[in-house]
Amino acid sequence: MKTLKPLAAAILATLATASWAANNSATTNQTGAGNTASTVQSSTDDAVATVDQTGNNNSADVSQANSINMMTADIDTVGDDNAATITQDDSWFATATVEQDGTLNTATITQVAISDNTNGTIQQIAGNEDSVASITQTSAFSSDATIVQSASLNADASITQTGVDHLANITQNNLIGSTATVNQSNVNNTADVLQDDSWFATATVDQTGADNIASISQVAISDNATATITQSGDNNNGLISQDFSFNSDAMIDQYGTNGDADIIQDESTGSYAEIVQGGDANIAQVDQGLGDRNTAYVNQSGTANDAEVDQSGSDNLANVDQHGNANVAVAHSHGGNSVIDVDQLGDNNLANVEQDAISEYGIATITQPGSDNEAFITQFGIGASGNENVATILQEATLDSATITQMGGGGNNAFIHQN
Repeated sequence: MKTLKPLAAAILATLATASWAANNSATTNQTGAGNTASTVQSSTDDAVATVDQTGNNNSADVSQANSINMMTADIDTVGDDNAATITQDDSWFATATVEQDGTLNTATITQVAISDNTNGTIQQIAGNEDSVASITQTSAFSSDATIVQSASLNADASITQTGVDHLANITQNNLIGSTATVNQSNVNNTADVLQDDSWFATATVDQTGADNIASISQVAISDNATATITQSGDNNNGLISQDFSFNSDAMIDQYGTNGDADIIQDESTGSYAEIVQGGDANIAQVDQGLGDRNTAYVNQSGTANDAEVDQSGSDNLANVDQHGNANVAVAHSHGGNSVIDVDQLGDNNLANVEQDAISEYGIATITQPGSDNEAFITQFGIGASGNENVATILQEATLDSATITQMGGGGNNAFIHQN
């Protein structure tokens, strides 16, 4: 029997087992108008494709498929009315980047057929009038997509993630310097971000749980507004609306299950709202519409708690903290310079604080550890010589009920303690 020499055996083994092109690199540089660049890489190992175009009415297309290792594609265009398309099929550990400087540009990234651990990024800077950006990811396990559009007019952006039941949409129109980011993992998450005529607004959605829904709206001159929704639990709904809102900040963090959190800051200036919820089936709503410089904190854990804060006046502060089961807290501040503090520990507690109309400097505090407690505080009017009206209820026993009503006058102060 004849035997092959080691070198011949190695060559035959390579021909028999390897049909992949390893470590391929393709680079295209074009300057001028009306140019077309097309790059196709298939059955590759660690492929890299780069296209640089300077000029107007250019087109760049990169297609990569069936890589057993990383795929990297990068398209950079400078000029107007340019089109960039990246398609990565069977794109494990793939990276796609499109950067465009100019107006009337179009960018598309498609990562399909098990796009595990993939990354897609589109950045459109400078004029960007009537520019369009879209990212599509299917079977995208642990993948992310980011679109940034700055100094833009009539810009449109969209992100769609499917395969593990993710859906994300970003739309940016008539804005300058605003950013929107969606990051989703796990399964069956939905995110929607709308920015219209908003200068230097920031919207961020981060969902690592499952079956979550997040919605952010920043329209009608929501300058310097910031909205963040983080949902690491399951079956949560989060909504932030900052329409015609200046310098306002809103944050929702839900790490429990079946939670519902809404923050409304429409026509508000300099307001801050924060909702943090754990546990199960908790509901929280903060409405700061029509008010300015308001601050609200809602922190809930446990089961089936409900908190509502309404601040339509100015310079109000509300803090609701509930860590039991089936607690209900309703706080209203329709005047100015009002302070509300609600702290409920235990089960089936109810607190209702209302500082309404001309309730300047009204301060109310309710603390109810225990169960089956109820407390009501209502304060109208201004204290004498500008002194605060103060109402405090503390209940540490069971089956307690306390009511305080101060309808204006001078320097009222009420205190109830039931132990």
